[in-house]
Amino acid sequence: MDIEKGSLEILFLKIPYNKISARQSIGGGRHDYGKVSEELYMQYAQSVFSNYSEDERRNHYLKLVQDMKQNPEGKPNVFWFIMGIAKRVLTYDGSEIACKFDEMLRWREISFQLGQDFFTCAFLAAHDLEWGYRCKSFSWQPIIRSDNSRLHNILEQGMAENHFHLTGSTKVFELNWICVMNLLDGRWHDFRKIPGALQIHQADRIRKEGKQENFYAECQRAALYRVYLFAVLKGNKGLKKIILEIMKKTNGNIPTELLVGEIQDAIVLAKHAYGARVEDKYILDYAFEKDMIDCNQRENYLLAGERRFLYECYKACVSGDFCAYEKNLFYVYLSIRTHFRGELIQVNRQVGFENFSRYQDRKEIFIEGQKEYEDELIRLALNGTLGSQNIVSLEARICPKKSALKLYDAIKKNQGIVNGNSDRSKEKEKRLDEKQAEKVIYVLHFPKQRDKEFCAGLPRNHNVRADTRKKARSIASLLEKETDVNGKIRGIDTCSSEIHCRPEVFAQAFRYLLDLEFSRGKGTRRRHDREEVRTKLHATYHAGEDFFDIVDGLRAIDETLLFCGLKRGSRIGHGLAMGINPGEYYKDKGHKLVMPKQLLLDDIAWLLSKAEETGCIIENRLKAELKEKYCSLYDEIYREHVRGKFKASVAEYYQSWKLRGDNPQVYRLEKQEFLKRLEQTPLLRFDRYEFNDRVSNHIRKIESCRELYFAYHYHQKVREIGDERIELKVDQRYEALICQIQDKMIQQLVHRGIGIETNPSSNYLIGTITKYEEHPILRFNSRKLKPVQPNESLNVSINTDDQGVFDTSLENEYALMTLALRKAKDKGGKLLYDIEDIYEWIDYVRKMGLEQVFS
Repeated sequence: MDIEKGSLEILFLKIPYNKISARQSIGGGRHDYGKVSEELYMQYAQSVFSNYSEDERRNHYLKLVQDMKQNPEGKPNVFWFIMGIAKRVLTYDGSEIACKFDEMLRWREISFQLGQDFFTCAFLAAHDLEWGYRCKSFSWQPIIRSDNSRLHNILEQGMAENHFHLTGSTKVFELNWICVMNLLDGRWHDFRKIPGALQIHQADRIRKEGKQENFYAECQRAALYRVYLFAVLKGNKGLKKIILEIMKKTNGNIPTELLVGEIQDAIVLAKHAYGARVEDKYILDYAFEKDMIDCNQRENYLLAGERRFLYECYKACVSGDFCAYEKNLFYVYLSIRTHFRGELIQVNRQVGFENFSRYQDRKEIFIEGQKEYEDELIRLALNGTLGSQNIVSLEARICPKKSALKLYDAIKKNQGIVNGNSDRSKEKEKRLDEKQAEKVIYVLHFPKQRDKEFCAGLPRNHNVRADTRKKARSIASLLEKETDVNGKIRGIDTCSSEIHCRPEVFAQAFRYLLDLEFSRGKGTRRRHDREEVRTKLHATYHAGEDFFDIVDGLRAIDETLLFCGLKRGSRIGHGLAMGINPGEYYKDKGHKLVMPKQLLLDDIAWLLSKAEETGCIIENRLKAELKEKYCSLYDEIYREHVRGKFKASVAEYYQSWKLRGDNPQVYRLEKQEFLKRLEQTPLLRFDRYEFNDRVSNHIRKIESCRELYFAYHYHQKVREIGDERIELKVDQRYEALICQIQDKMIQQLVHRGIGIETNPSSNYLIGTITKYEEHPILRFNSRKLKPVQPNESLNVSINTDDQGVFDTSLENEYALMTLALRKAKDKGGKLLYDIEDIYEWIDYVRKMGLEQVFS
């Protein structure tokens, strides 16, 4: 681990803020901005530098103290230390802060845990102090880019963002933080929605410290210190006096919870005295002052106030304008701020979709119900992204609604925000906004949810099936009305964890919607014959991203292809199971996996059958072992619970698996009624897709296949036994088979013209990938980088996924992949790729992203 990164983590994430001298009423004054407690540092260094000895960790401490003295004063100062790190990785040309390209990976590591503004504001403060400047513009890009002009020139030709979850792509932390710092009172119900710390060290900190202010009280203290330091910066003695009276009470051991009303009153005073009204309507942040409107871009107004506040505080902390007490208050503020950020941005390094989902569930907690901030969520996500990069198509993903009207209103609201100012005196800006809005298209993604407990007469995931049916019909209803938003809706998808909700759940809805023909709406008639332009929806599907075994992920992709009606030009989101290295994956798992028995039974039957279908070579002993495991699991789960108690072969079971794309409710019918149903055309259009037309009716007429499918859904014992866990041991033979299956499935997708949406940082943070150069995109398509076999290069794109949660941008994703490829080495330490090939590959992937755009 980078030593400086580890020291920053100790200073701002590990050491509790109540150990800083400014909080002497709670914890002693052993530690402050200019004197880092050796005892505290060594205590928390044990977890940060776990691979180092105690003597080595003490060297790290002494190095930190030494580095803190590297400043004009020659005295230890934590703020000079931050500035020193920032100056080594950042650069400034007088108009734009950028990261030195060779430092991008390091910048990603150090900025991700504390936030980019933590460093950029410190860097700009140091720069302006050195040159005697005073910055006025603080609306730079939400995520700064590298200084690689060659890469910029390639990307300036146009990029497509094909995987962009709208609400997860705003500046999640900044939006929530500014909202809380300005609207502090009455927040108990919001903070109760956060049941516990997601950062492991925060949970440990609370357990070890015993008495600890709750999360809401922490933020109250941060808001108090923020408005106080702001008053000091502005030289407002009256406001400062009011706040000092509140601070005296907190030092007198009066909890901040009892003073929150007084703190809010002080914030309101600051708002009215200094805050700028945005569009003459509302004050987003008192730190965004009236003199900042003309020199800051509208889409980043919300970021500018906090940035200027940090910038001014950094300057005051190293120039002598702040006294020691005020410097420590700012240190406390930064510590609480980074704690809050770590509860909204996925910095805890835990893998898996469940961890990510917990972060996802928090992204709007503190802005929900605050209309002006809810609007900024959309503005920052869409306008902020489009305004800072040459994105020619942005595919925003939103959840469908339960009625056509609600869906229409949601899209119209988003488009209204992107369209921006309608003031007739600003026609030029209005035209630019409208041009940006044209780039935004929508994909409606159905959320996956965990299955509920068994209920007699109801199939698996019955709650999601019912919800999906209702939403699918509302989408169809809206499209059939031929409204002015039809042209913006381009496709459908699913989102959230796939482990507990498989493609079969959405199969009928997908087939129904993908077969729906509709008009794009107003302005989409052909010039000559005035014939309406009619079209169909496109499809993408999150699959192969999260799994208990690679086989499970591969089967999910295959189920998507078989059940959901994906056609040429469709896409798979992530698809990691097809590209990760089986040897490395199973090595990380200790060659042992634990999963539900039903899932393992399905995986084995699918694996054996798929291997036979595609001509994969299976070592004889492994094949016998897998069949033996299949027989054992089948007997345990199904043998006694299907009519006739028959023994199904792997082939029979595999055929019954193919029926899972059908509506399970029709399998409750008696035999004759079921066979009659096969020949009928249901009255309701949705019901016409209850049988998957990619599966032959011959299979449905086989009684054993119907019985197995019925038991899978409706037999309580099958469900209960199938949910029991079992351990699977794997070896090199199993890994070799998986590798063959991966290759065959890649070839299958190439043949069918289905692409992959890759999301490097998302996969790095959620999955088991430890380096960007290990990302499966290089297995999906490494053409231009090295010789490849014919028909093994998938159409791929680079995207961001949830750029707010992962603190990234599309240009940033390309830059990280570029640098990772430049640094990649073989086992002998030789560079793997030629620099010219790397840039050619980047441009190649950029162009494929444009080809993937849903027209």
